[in-house]
Formats: sequence, structure tokens, C-alpha cells
Amino acid sequence: MNRRRTLLAASLAWSTGVSAAAPVVRLKTVAEAGAPHKFGPPGAASSGFCLAYMRALTDHDPHLQLDGLDRYLPVLRIERELALGSLDVFFGLLKTPARLERFRFIDQPALYVSRHRAAVRADDHDADAVRNFDDIRALGDDGVVLATRGTAYTSFLLQQSGLKVDDGATDHLQNLRKLLKGRGRFFYQSEGMIRQLIQAEGLQDQVRMLPAVFAAEPLLVAVSPTVQPARLARLTAAMQAIEANGTAARLRASHGFS
Repeated sequence: MNRRRTLLAASLAWSTGVSAAAPVVRLKTVAEAGAPHKFGPPGAASSGFCLAYMRALTDHDPHLQLDGLDRYLPVLRIERELALGSLDVFFGLLKTPARLERFRFIDQPALYVSRHRAAVRADDHDADAVRNFDDIRALGDDGVVLATRGTAYTSFLLQQSGLKVDDGATDHLQNLRKLLKGRGRFFYQSEGMIRQLIQAEGLQDQVRMLPAVFAAEPLLVAVSPTVQPARLARLTAAMQAIEANGTAARLRASHGFS
């Protein structure tokens, strides 16, 4: 039995390029609540991109273990736990100056490119003329942009002068409902999140995304300042490996990301 386990370990090491003698590296992470395009809904069999990506990492390096994915936390809690060291890593944050003051990021490779887009009511055909922030500014009181408080997309939006932003909602779905009730003309978020919300709520006939891309930023792995360099190096090596062998690109394509 021991010989069989040894042969299995050797086979895994040969197929993945990871030494069978490599130490086990355990990293504490978590899933993000309210982001099914990244983590899938809690308790569901389906998964989002980040879960699939993490499975690919641990398939490549069986000695790399990512613990805590049964916990779903909101973004602000995730940020706090990263800063305190309660979490080691988190898969799927945009880099912002405020976040860089509290924790680090793995810049390369990125998970995927996140595109900032806006949703409008399906019958708002005049909104098709909007190509950039200047077009929204020109609408004045008729160009209220709904944004979810506490997200990096909202932080970016608030940096754009002259926009009328309503960031009173703390939930994406709440903003989508406000949009349908006419309490704002645009809902600003990531392309993936907007697409997922529309599909999950069955709103394809009532809400659509404008073609305009207002910004494009890499979605990255965030790292607590307490993580030792050797442990971080194992994670980075696995990320680079699935990038080099094409696995990451195939995952992006299958989940609609670039």
C-alpha cells in the first residue's frame, strides 16, 4: 500500500513538474459573496472563474492547498482580513491606492481583464449615444449613475469629476432594481457582474449593457503582508505554469473573459 502511494506521488510529480518531496503549502483564502461569475452561488454545483482557476492551480501542484472556500464574505470584510493576516490570499481584486496601503498584489499573471461597463433599461434607446464619461456628463440630471458602495468600480467612478453618482446601495441587485424603477439611468459595474445579474434574474428583455467600455483593468490575486516569500513563490510558480501551458487562457475563454 505504501509503495502504491509512493508511485502515485511520483506519477503526480512527473505530470505536474512539482517535486514529490516539495513541502505542502497551505494558504487561507475565501470566496466572495454576491459574485457568482467569480465564485458561483454558495452551495451550488456550478462554479465561477476564480474557483475553476484555483482548481487548476492545485491540480498542477497537488502540494499547494487553498483552504476556506466554503466561507463567502463581502469585499470589505475580505479586505480587512487580508490586511490583518486572517486571510493569506484572495483571488479577484482590482488594485487601488487604498488597497495597496493595506496589502500586496501579484501583478503577473493577472486572472483576467475586467471591463467597466454600464447597464441601461432595454427601452432606453437614446442611451446608445453614450460612448464615454463626457457623454454622461452632458446629460446633467438625466445621467444619474448607480454604483454599489464599497467596490473598486465605484471608487474609480467617483474619481471622474462632473458625474452624478448615486452610491447609496450596498448590493448590486438593489441597484439593478433601482435602474428598472427609473431611479437612475445607468448602473456601473464590471462586465462579468452585470452579465451574471441579468442572466440570474431573467432580465434579458428589460436590461442590457451599453457597448462602451469605460475602463479595463487586470483582476489580480491579493496577498496579505504576513505571507512569507517562499509560500508566495509557490503560488506564483503555479500561476505562471498554468499560464504557460494554456490552461488559464482556456478558462478565460470558457467563462467569457480575456
